[in-house]
Amino acid sequence: MSKLTPGTLWQFACDVYSKNGVQPLLLELQDEQQKNVNLCLLLMFLDSLKLQLTQEQFAALDNTAALSDAQLLNPHRLTRKNLKTHHAHRTDYAVIRKQLLENELALEKLQQSLLLDALPSSISVNNGADNLAFYLSEQDKNRLFQCL
Repeated sequence: MSKLTPGTLWQFACDVYSKNGVQPLLLELQDEQQKNVNLCLLLMFLDSLKLQLTQEQFAALDNTAALSDAQLLNPHRLTRKNLKTHHAHRTDYAVIRKQLLENELALEKLQQSLLLDALPSSISVNNGADNLAFYLSEQDKNRLFQCL
């Protein structure tokens, strides 16, 4: 699993996330279905490496994502939302918003690292790996793949 490093996952995630239509779709899934963007991207990364999780391995990753969302990312996003809702008129709003966005990116990187830490030491190789099937409906998977 030498390809499974925080740096390689972050690069993969940035490459996929930058593709036309991926960002709005993943944010829609996050906002409307409470799906975790980093978990989606990790599952796609594992698929690209032809590594297939078991249901139990996926469940452990899902729990890790939910816990780090609850402890780190959701409170931070709420702060950013409250700033926008209640303090957008402040002269220093743009500076504070930029700092919050940079901090959120750092938290996203941390979450990806936590997800990698939660991976088991051995994952089955499978040329038809489809880890996203654990997490997204067939319709949502197809919508995502249409963007790639």
